[in-house]
Amino acid sequence: MKLSPVCLAEGSRGRPVFPWPDSPPPWCQPRPSQGAQDVQVRVPPEVRGNLGGTVQLPCHLLPSGPDVRVSQVTWLHVDATGTSRSVAAFHPSYGPSFRSPKPGEERLSFVTAGQSSGTRQGTETELRDATLALRGLTVEDEGNYTCEFATFPSGTSRGTTWLRAIAQPQNHAETQEVTLSLEPVPVARCVSEGGRPPARISWFSPLDGEARESQVSGPVPGTVTVTSRFTLVPLSRADGVKVTCKVEHESFEEPILLPVTLSVRYPPEVSISGYDDNWYLGRSEATLNCDVRSKPEPTGYDWSTTAGVFPASAVAQGPQLIIHSVDKLVNTTFICTVTNAVGTGRAEQVVLVRDTPRASPRDVGPVVWGAVGGTLLVLLLLAGGSLAFILLRVRRRRKSPGGGGGGGGDNGGGSYDPKTQVFGNGGPVFWTPAAPGPLKPDGKDEEDEEEEEEKAEEGLMLPPPKSLEDDMESQLDGSLISRRAIYV
Repeated sequence: MKLSPVCLAEGSRGRPVFPWPDSPPPWCQPRPSQGAQDVQVRVPPEVRGNLGGTVQLPCHLLPSGPDVRVSQVTWLHVDATGTSRSVAAFHPSYGPSFRSPKPGEERLSFVTAGQSSGTRQGTETELRDATLALRGLTVEDEGNYTCEFATFPSGTSRGTTWLRAIAQPQNHAETQEVTLSLEPVPVARCVSEGGRPPARISWFSPLDGEARESQVSGPVPGTVTVTSRFTLVPLSRADGVKVTCKVEHESFEEPILLPVTLSVRYPPEVSISGYDDNWYLGRSEATLNCDVRSKPEPTGYDWSTTAGVFPASAVAQGPQLIIHSVDKLVNTTFICTVTNAVGTGRAEQVVLVRDTPRASPRDVGPVVWGAVGGTLLVLLLLAGGSLAFILLRVRRRRKSPGGGGGGGGDNGGGSYDPKTQVFGNGGPVFWTPAAPGPLKPDGKDEEDEEEEEEKAEEGLMLPPPKSLEDDMESQLDGSLISRRAIYV
């Protein structure tokens, strides 16, 4: 049987003992709760407050019948250990009372109860809102808070709220400068300080790495500081890469993103440029450049050769080597050695000296194309001349007496006897001359036309030797017969 929150003291004329002691006195008689199901109390299931700040614990008695009267409101606290104690009470006639010193009257107050201007001691007021305010929230204040309404004639009704103390953490991220190595080391750090509950930290990175997390107590009791270190093998390619720390906490509306630029110290990485494979004897002002990538910046450059002999015409000016005049001593391998605070790097360049300049592609191109064009032109001229010569020869043979263009005696042309012999060396020649053919429509006979063809043909043929030209005589069929030959 639960005691009513009001115990009447003997001889007190009905004035309640308020606040009541840890255990009720002998004259405090228990009174059972009645009709609790007829009265409802509305409280939120959870309330969050910031450490060190003020939080309100809402508690309202829902409207009920006019016969229901509130005799008292009480707040109970059950801490993390399960211990329950009364922390505040309010009587309509006698006002608030705060039994526990922790939290006590200096930190607790009723928000609206008893604030009516007509309220005075000994006068009951309408008590429906029992919201409790708690200032200077600490971790020890966390726990369940139960709001109880003692009503008549319904009895006691209650509602319970879970109070959570939270703390918004302070966050920052920073790079941790490291030196090139083959072992994984922390290269960035992200800290979320003084959070309750602890913050959640993760990393976004284009590099392969892992996070290593640790937790310690925060600056305020009950808070936690979380430190996450991003760890990887620090190679030179990691220098200047951006990674992002992501911090999540229930007090943030959105996650906090903290970018970090990695810093890795490494020895010089060296290469040589400037050699174009066209260094020839007598060339002037040829240069080689020592290209360096390093962190920190280089502190020194040194030029040398593998042969140990340095050309007299070569002058070193920091990262640049100038050869004022290329000679045979330049035909060697040059070495550029670079030093910084971390270490040393070097690169080599083989130089081959030519006797004469190498033709550039711009010079060779026109010559090659000119030669190809000339060759094609000659071939075209030869082909055209050959074709013209063949056509003239074919046309002349068709019009000759023994050519394929004439028949036998039907066309009035000359006949050829297979027994007829011709000896070009002066022997007997048998020949039957053909009768002259009819005139052409334009008034020219075949002889005139053949003479024109022979003139055209002469332009494509080399003239015969002088001696042969005097001895030969042209015939109607286009052949030549020696004047000195004896014809039988």
